Amino acid sequence: MDEYMLEINDLRRRIAKLKFERASVVIIEELEAQLRILKAIYDSASGLFSAGENDRRLQAGFRERQLGSWTFDNVYFYVYEQAVALEPDGHDLATLIWHHDYANPLLSPVAAK
Repeated sequence: MDEYMLEINDLRRRIAKLKFERASVVIIEELEAQLRILKAIYDSASGLFSAGENDRRLQAGFRERQLGSWTFDNVYFYVYEQAVALEPDGHDLATLIWHHDYANPLLSPVAAK
């Protein structure tokens, strides 16, 4: 289990404990929203990483953008950076993260400087 899943599982346990203790609903809802966002980022990074393991074009696009080697940590960081740049505009951020296309920017030509 990687550090990201440990963090997700730790947050799940914390939420369960707060529910058991009948803590503030507001706090629980905020933590559940945070959990959904972390899970969305993790799922998106996992999906992109798996796709890149079978598609050398994704790996090449990653390198061309100087994002490092094709490791899960680097892909996670890329997805995280893309996710925090999303503008929710009243929509659920976790849903936007899950539905965002992370591969397309890597497959597009790199703009000349």
